[in-house]
Amino acid sequence: MAGKKLFIAGLFTVGIGYAQTWNLSLQPYFTYINYSNSGVKKNGYSSTIYGVLSIDRGTHVVEGAIGYTHLRYKGNASWNQSDYTLAYTNYMFYPWYAKLGFHYIATPNNHFSEKSKIYFGDVGYISKYKWDAGVFVSYSDYKRSVSTFESRLHSGFYRWKDYYSGFYFSCDLTWINLDDSKKVLTISKNNYYSAGIGVTYFTPQYKVGAYGWLGERTLMVDNGGFVVYNLEEKYKGGLNLSGVYYITKKLWVEAQAGYSQYKESETGKNVGVLTTTLSVGYAF
Repeated sequence: MAGKKLFIAGLFTVGIGYAQTWNLSLQPYFTYINYSNSGVKKNGYSSTIYGVLSIDRGTHVVEGAIGYTHLRYKGNASWNQSDYTLAYTNYMFYPWYAKLGFHYIATPNNHFSEKSKIYFGDVGYISKYKWDAGVFVSYSDYKRSVSTFESRLHSGFYRWKDYYSGFYFSCDLTWINLDDSKKVLTISKNNYYSAGIGVTYFTPQYKVGAYGWLGERTLMVDNGGFVVYNLEEKYKGGLNLSGVYYITKKLWVEAQAGYSQYKESETGKNVGVLTTTLSVGYAF
């Protein structure tokens, strides 16, 4: 999504079984976006359909998403954007895994991110129910000789309360390198660094989580390649709260609330972005 392109993946799940080795899931997600202290933007929304196809009991996983974002600007202007994402993860050599993906941005606006192509991947190791670690990388190819390379180290571990519930703690370090050889952007720096931490408490009935980060980020690729911040904004930090409640094993509801802050290139103001997201999931 633009500005704070939130195209958060959720789960309206439709499952299809073939010899009990296939599972297909689909999900709609809706996000409302509100800007405070902005001299340019007012509010907006983003809607996304996310799907997962699991093959051979999870040995091969294909993810896809289609998203649409509409932002209302002051002075009756607006921003419209469509996003298309496809990713494949291979677990054949479990506990090792490898992921490759592609994200495409289409917008009628005359902007450097029009027809952008983002290539991403993730390689890591999973010690089941104990800990995991990996490295995510992406390359964003924008118009007018603008591009970014991103690398993120991520890790997490479990602390079990009993056989069914416990905590999952995570952390990450992110580096973004911006290449703007023709000086298309007003952002002057080339390198951006940030660090984030998160915690999730989970039970068979529900889970709640919090994630926060500090540092500097711009034109960031997030959420495993499914979220792209493709407007000229330098973010300073953010906080996200989430909750999932399982009505049955196949039906659940999910809600998220996030707040982040960035410096607006047009006005120099510090702008706050508040997002609220709702989703309903179903699995056959």
